[in-house]
Amino acid sequence: MISIFKNINYFAGKSKLLDWFAIFCAKYLLYLMMIFLLAFAYYENNWQAFFYSLLSGLFAAFIIDTIIYVFYKKHRPAELKSAKVLIPIPKNPSFPSRHSSFIFGVSFCLFLYNFPLAIAFIICSCLVGLARVFCGVHWFTDVVAEVFTRFISTFLVYGLINYIRL
Repeated sequence: MISIFKNINYFAGKSKLLDWFAIFCAKYLLYLMMIFLLAFAYYENNWQAFFYSLLSGLFAAFIIDTIIYVFYKKHRPAELKSAKVLIPIPKNPSFPSRHSSFIFGVSFCLFLYNFPLAIAFIICSCLVGLARVFCGVHWFTDVVAEVFTRFISTFLVYGLINYIRL
C-alpha cells in the first residue's frame, strides 16, 4: 500500500505541467465531466442517463460513504513525512474517497445508457482517482476499493429504481 503510493506520489513536485494536470484532475475534472454529461443529456434528450447517473453518484458519495466512515477510519497518506501534498487535505478519512466515489458511481451507471460514454467516463474517473493519489490525499488502495464498491452500489441503485417503478 505504502510502496504503490510512494511510487505514484514520488513524481509530485518534479514537473509544473504534471503537477498542474494532476491538480486539475484531482479537483476539477469531475465537475467538467458532469457539465459534459448534462450537455450530452440535453443534446441526446436522454435525461434518464443524467439523472440516474447523478443519483448513483450521490448515493455512493453521501449514503454509502457516510456508513463506511462510521465504521472505518483510515488515515491519509498526507500524514507521512515523505508525502508530497499538492492540494488541501480533506477533513474526512482517506477511505472512501468522495471524489472517486461520486464519479465512479456516475460512470458505472452510464453503462446502462451509453456504453461509449461510460468507457470515456471510466477512463476520466481513473484519472481523478490516480490524481488524488499523486496529489498525496489518498492511498492507491482507496481508489481501487472505490471501483469495486461503486460497481456494486450502481447496480443496487439501478435495482431500487426499477423496484420503485413497479
